[in-house]
Amino acid sequence: MAKIEQIPILLLTGFLGSGKTTLLARWLTAPELEGAMVIVNELGEVGLDHRLLEASSDVPLLLENGCACCAAQEDLTGTLARLFGDRLHRRIQRFNWVLIETTGMADPLPVIDAIRRHPLLGERFRIAGVVTALDAKRGLDRLTEFPECRNQLAAADAVIITKTDLATASEVSRARDRLPDLAPHAKVLASANGDLPAADLMSVLAACPECGSHAHGGDGHAHEHAHGDHQHGNHEHADTSARIQAEHADGVTSAFLPLPAPVPYGVLIAALDTLMHGHADTLLRLKGLVRLEGAPGWHAVQATPGQGITRAEVPIEEGETPRAGFTLIAFHEPAAGIAGSLKALIAVKSARQVGDTADREAPR
Repeated sequence: MAKIEQIPILLLTGFLGSGKTTLLARWLTAPELEGAMVIVNELGEVGLDHRLLEASSDVPLLLENGCACCAAQEDLTGTLARLFGDRLHRRIQRFNWVLIETTGMADPLPVIDAIRRHPLLGERFRIAGVVTALDAKRGLDRLTEFPECRNQLAAADAVIITKTDLATASEVSRARDRLPDLAPHAKVLASANGDLPAADLMSVLAACPECGSHAHGGDGHAHEHAHGDHQHGNHEHADTSARIQAEHADGVTSAFLPLPAPVPYGVLIAALDTLMHGHADTLLRLKGLVRLEGAPGWHAVQATPGQGITRAEVPIEEGETPRAGFTLIAFHEPAAGIAGSLKALIAVKSARQVGDTADREAPR
């Protein structure tokens, strides 16, 4: 009997702000991932990552809202099943890979389990690798409060220490020293500003034929592994009778702040600086699409306490009117309250700017 073709799935995980989208944007331009289909899973009412990827690649993109390991799990498996049917009946262009970028709050273990259990997906797809991005500066600090972070590392076949250009040598060394215990079967790579080539990643996702581990690539078998219930080559689990439940930290919420009118960039930066300083311990992530006074087009603005603010212009299709505003994700403080604070800060700093302008223009 002919062997059934299985489409490889690359699962990209990592906590909020770890740099997953920056890595993926580079990989999608590489020949190693030619013919890929991308599914972007985002937490919040309005997504942004798919727009950043569209700006850097013409790879087909699908967007799933909600956490892939929880509320959006059925949507994700349904999307994969539909994609396979469309590919089989040639309703869409043939794809050779599926890349899934999960939300930073996703526990990858239930996602893997759901795909393997699905009668169609388990036969027609295979998990080719779980890649986890770990922020060199702050990634380890999240482990005690967020079980998602621990499970993202435990499931990894490759861990990429990201933002090494922003971290000190001791911070990078600290991350490397901890990873053998946190991700014992993973190969460790490093990236500065998303500069890790796809070829380097793909070369370490070839499992060792002797032990199934990815921790030493395919060039040697100089150590032993205690596999336990987890076989990293194919993500087998010993208990096949019970579904794997997602682990999530308590007290994580998200909210959306609409900003329909253009905002002066200086006002926005000042408001975000004040917000991140005042909520440094509770605001996990802020990102959104806005219009700026005096600057044409639409701009993606992202902010993470301790990591600063980034801005990039993104293309919008003709006739499309995106929903402008920010998605905020918070911990131990309602995200809606922080969104309200940001709205008030923008109003106050806008009024102050208007007053300062009036004072400068007043006759002496």
